[in-house]
Amino acid sequence: MSELPKDYPMLHIYPSKGTRQPVIIKGNAEGLCALVNALISAIAHPNSSGIAEVFNGDAEVYEVVVHLVTTHEKLSPVPDQNSQQ
Repeated sequence: MSELPKDYPMLHIYPSKGTRQPVIIKGNAEGLCALVNALISAIAHPNSSGIAEVFNGDAEVYEVVVHLVTTHEKLSPVPDQNSQQ
């Protein structure tokens, strides 16, 4: 088996496959650290987003956007993929 490259933050977030099924997050140390930093940034700066730029297993780059919300109204709707809200 080939090891994940340590030069790139590799991360994959698998969605839940149904009710009460877990969301699974897999990544190398760099990818998981990028996610942790995005979470901390969202908490430390509530008026902005925490963003992690990571790579998936196909070497495609994508962003993980983290928002801190304080109401059910802001939590409930699934955001449009293009709006980052």
